[in-house]
Amino acid sequence: MNHTLRISPRLFALVPAAVAINLVVGTIVKELSLPVFLDTVGTVLVAVLAGWRAGALVGTVSQLLLGLLTGYQYLPFVVIQWLLALLASLAGNRRGYAAVWRTVVWGIGAGACCGAVSSVISYYLFGGITGGGVSWVVTGLRSLGASQPMAVFAGSSSTDILDKGIVIVVVGFVLRALPRRILGRFPMAARAVGK
Repeated sequence: MNHTLRISPRLFALVPAAVAINLVVGTIVKELSLPVFLDTVGTVLVAVLAGWRAGALVGTVSQLLLGLLTGYQYLPFVVIQWLLALLASLAGNRRGYAAVWRTVVWGIGAGACCGAVSSVISYYLFGGITGGGVSWVVTGLRSLGASQPMAVFAGSSSTDILDKGIVIVVVGFVLRALPRRILGRFPMAARAVGK
């Protein structure tokens, strides 16, 4: 079995566009201090169109650029990009984008998985405070009497379920709206939406 990522001209054009989507949407959301990130739309889209390795490539480049532009604290979260690319691709293989309800279920599941991993990174590397809207949630939970580990876990998990849920549902709508002619160029995406 071949475990390498084949870079076709189509993928070569898709990766920078997806990285740009991640950075632009993520930056807008960060500036608004929302309790979500939405910086993985490109990662999920490419993972469904071209496989998890291509999605992981988009996520890695996005996190590296984000780290260079805004600070090192985002670099450890590249693991979340990899996990999400894997889960989004798995959802596509299981026709998880064929109906809205399936997409919502996969979004919640991916968010729960990513939130659990994210909370460990946040707590052990940053004491639970990473900036942005998630830190507001953690601080709010702490003021209500939650312990630091519980506040970080609950804050990361709840915001990641919302974040990844929104991202996967949006990508699902985009995929279902694509014409068959376009889906024909991306067999993985066609399978993901059941066409």
